[in-house]
Amino acid sequence: GEIFFSNEELENTNILFNNIKSKFGSKKKIVHIEPNIKKSTGYINRDWGFEKWQSVVNELKDKILFIQTSFNNQKILKNVLNINNTNFRIACSLMSKTHLFIGAHGGMSHAAAALNLKAVVIFGGFINPKTLGYSIHKNIYIDDILSPCGSKYECDHCKKCLESIKVKNIIYEIEKILNV
Repeated sequence: GEIFFSNEELENTNILFNNIKSKFGSKKKIVHIEPNIKKSTGYINRDWGFEKWQSVVNELKDKILFIQTSFNNQKILKNVLNINNTNFRIACSLMSKTHLFIGAHGGMSHAAAALNLKAVVIFGGFINPKTLGYSIHKNIYIDDILSPCGSKYECDHCKKCLESIKVKNIIYEIEKILNV
């Protein structure tokens, strides 16, 4: 699919990004990061861990400007530019101006694909990216005998798969894609 933005959405996004570039410079790559998952049944099996996302940011913050869009009471990473109280369309419009999306499989990873944006997407062992992933993304999937489990309940298999994905591996994929 594709996402189309109104002229007003595009104009507001362009103004915001011009302000970001004037404040932070234009030499750094810009990455849209989504460390949060939905708080509904089954999504726990997609949660790589907020602290791991924070470690990625901490390691790369001197090379990359991370943007996190948030709403309500979502947790905010340190060392990111947080753009608060954004709805899905605004978040997508902002993401369209970035170099890369990183996060768990979900709505924002699908939006990244609709925007033809490269991404590093964590699938763990919950669902196979052959089913819901995109070839333009680096899909991180743990293919073991129980994968994909698709459990809607907290699952030891999914937890084990997510724990096996190391911060250094995600950093490697980001650096490789962005050449930083």
